[in-house]
Amino acid sequence: MSKPVLYYDDVSPPVRSVLLTIAALDINDKIDLSWIHLFGAAHLKEDFVKINPLHTVPVLQHEDLVLTDSHAILVYLCDISGTDSSFSLENPKQRAKVLNRLCFNNSIFFARDAELMRKIFHRQITDVAEHLKPVEEAIDFLEVYLSDTKFVACDELTVADFSIVATLSTLESVCPIEGSRWPKVHTWYGRMRQLPYYHEANQVGLDKLRDKLNSILLK
Repeated sequence: MSKPVLYYDDVSPPVRSVLLTIAALDINDKIDLSWIHLFGAAHLKEDFVKINPLHTVPVLQHEDLVLTDSHAILVYLCDISGTDSSFSLENPKQRAKVLNRLCFNNSIFFARDAELMRKIFHRQITDVAEHLKPVEEAIDFLEVYLSDTKFVACDELTVADFSIVATLSTLESVCPIEGSRWPKVHTWYGRMRQLPYYHEANQVGLDKLRDKLNSILLK
């Protein structure tokens, strides 16, 4: 069986969630990477649009399977590589908990982050502070979730944490994660940043994105 191919650009939060998962599962050598330069509009080129008509990354192509949503990719990677690890989703209740948080990220958390970032990159915002209420509310939701568990889905680290930390760390670029308002989130975020693979899988791409954001916001 051939290796899965991940089409990626690590400035993307969903891409970084997949990179975190690949690192956690220790399958870096089992995935081929193909860089799609988002700021260079490579995602709009005909060859890539044939693979993903949504012209977004990440995309995972594994023989005849093509996945164009990061959350689906995370679950698939767990199913093919995490069965003998702590990232296994074989237990139905554990799987449901993880899927529930992935759905939260997809429908609420990342959706609000993406809308805010879209407005910034399209230069539709002059004062970011006036547009933070929706994302602050989403972090409020996350604070509630973390009131009962050590990690976002349960007391063990799961791929849901990778999805949500990629979003949260992006939002931190414009919305500081204040411990006074979000103590549980603040503690969890600090714990995530201590993971041995966090810097390479998330921070490197995040820094690239922040450089681009600053070039827009500081003009």
